[in-house]
Amino acid sequence: MELTRREFLLLAAVSGAAASTVKTPDRPPPPVRLAKYVDPMPRLPVAVPHTAAYPGADYYELTMRQSPWRFHRDLPEAHAWGFWASGPSAAGGLIGLGYLGPTIVAHRDRPVVVKYRNDLPTTHLLQSAVDVTLWKNVPGVPPDPPGGRMPQDFPAVPDVWTVTHLHGGFDAPQFDGGPEAWFTPGGIHGPGYATMGGAAANEALYGYTSRQPATMLWYHDHAMAITRLNNYAGLSGAYLIRDRLEESLALPRGDFEVPLILQDRSFTPGGALFYPDKGPSPYHPKWNPNVFGEIPVVNGKAYPYLAVEPRRYRLRVLNASNQRFFHMWFQEGGTLRPFWVIGTDGGFRASPLRLTSVLLPPAARLDLILDLTGTPPGTTITLRNDAPTPYPQGGKGTPMPEIMRFNVTPGLSSPDRTATPDRLRLPSVPPLRPTPGLPSREFVLIANKDAAGKSTHLAINQRFFTDPVEEFPRAGTTEVWEYVNASDDAHPMHVHLVQFQILNRQRFDAKPYRRAFEKWIAAGRDPAAKPVLRHYLRGEVIGPMPEEMGWKDIAVAFPDMVTRIVLRFDLPPEIAGVPGTRSVTPAEYVQHCHMVEHEDNEMMRPWQVIV
Repeated sequence: MELTRREFLLLAAVSGAAASTVKTPDRPPPPVRLAKYVDPMPRLPVAVPHTAAYPGADYYELTMRQSPWRFHRDLPEAHAWGFWASGPSAAGGLIGLGYLGPTIVAHRDRPVVVKYRNDLPTTHLLQSAVDVTLWKNVPGVPPDPPGGRMPQDFPAVPDVWTVTHLHGGFDAPQFDGGPEAWFTPGGIHGPGYATMGGAAANEALYGYTSRQPATMLWYHDHAMAITRLNNYAGLSGAYLIRDRLEESLALPRGDFEVPLILQDRSFTPGGALFYPDKGPSPYHPKWNPNVFGEIPVVNGKAYPYLAVEPRRYRLRVLNASNQRFFHMWFQEGGTLRPFWVIGTDGGFRASPLRLTSVLLPPAARLDLILDLTGTPPGTTITLRNDAPTPYPQGGKGTPMPEIMRFNVTPGLSSPDRTATPDRLRLPSVPPLRPTPGLPSREFVLIANKDAAGKSTHLAINQRFFTDPVEEFPRAGTTEVWEYVNASDDAHPMHVHLVQFQILNRQRFDAKPYRRAFEKWIAAGRDPAAKPVLRHYLRGEVIGPMPEEMGWKDIAVAFPDMVTRIVLRFDLPPEIAGVPGTRSVTPAEYVQHCHMVEHEDNEMMRPWQVIV
């Protein structure tokens, strides 16, 4: 019997031990040691929209380029990737840093049109880590049959392929920036490439509805099998949505509202980004299932400091690390400084939440108020972290106990007229109610290895990305999805299109359930014979963590637990006056683990909204 690559990998994984954890090979000690808190943290520039190109909409052009960037005072300048925004006129110049991208500020119900241009070199910044086996057949294994959705039409020696996803955006599927919608500097297109009219071959033109409340989204690369490298190189940026309700609140503004993009990175002595290029698996020799940088980077600088006044600050915090979780707190001497959480991934909470520490998984955002009123000048406050890597069991990677420092300066540049956090009147968050009569959907998360104990791939329901779509929620309905984590890692699960609510969690017997699940797969997946999840549940239902209450697009699926979320499926409307923006149906989106090394190797699946 001939096997496809997918069947071969699946059988190899099932023949290994049932319960597995992904491992990375031993790595040399960190190549550099850097002084802490000697570089000021960069303030992210704000892109300026063109307002005449599309009446009633803001228009931006974002160009991906390779540029010189210095990550630390003691490191030489080296190449990095980033987005550059054009100004509002031909004489406006370019807006950007060279690493990451400028912040886009949108307004609720005012559409945004973005032209993304790929002007990157045709050799990847991290070329040695590009692993062609993630999209090409393993040597000696027959290719997939005709008609398969495996992206096998990549060029034999590909140049750099990218596609930008607006993470958390409520946008038509053709503008979602899905993994197969990539395009290259030379104008080669992926099988899912889509654009509005007026784009060159190395461009894509997307329309965003802005039909969302005030929140912090982010844009980042999402290209098939190379998301981990493109993001590590610098292709991400902040995206804020404003609305009238937010403007009515007495919140810190201007210089006192500060986006913080947190990352972990490794460097060579020459100042260049270092990414490992040797993996544990013979199937994917350059793919690493767990990658953790040794050095914190905030807004593009390693161990930066931020000079702050003794007043209230609004911190818009994004974890843009490939895999590292942060369990963070603000420490002043031996004391934990309290702060207030006022918003999550998709907008404001129902009420301010006072905390002294908080968990921030990859791709998640937090809207925080740090109240420094009355703090003496000269005080230093350190943002600290103690999350193990991988999360939560640890055992790999280097601890990162310190991230950045806040240095309190004398006096105020202007009066602080913001409200004390506990008096903020935030909007209500109505609970989502599942549509009666609809069963919940189960998604089993598995980390696979072969008989030799080497990692092969990760999977959702032991399906590959190119297997046929199995989930077809109907527009206008609300469902419960259950993430059944039978692996050892916590997986931050992201569902495109929607902002959902975390319902609860419950423990289950992971090892016996996985054995029964894989036996069911081997027998042919008869729906009537599928293991009944409720027979494996143990203990009481656990509500969401306080910082998770609100609108979310990241749900942490903890190991040996079932994590339940509630999602409503609506299709984005057509953008008035902008041709080609009606949602294509059936509307295909994806869900995936946002530890991007996992996403790049099969822990991602498509689903479709039907009408």
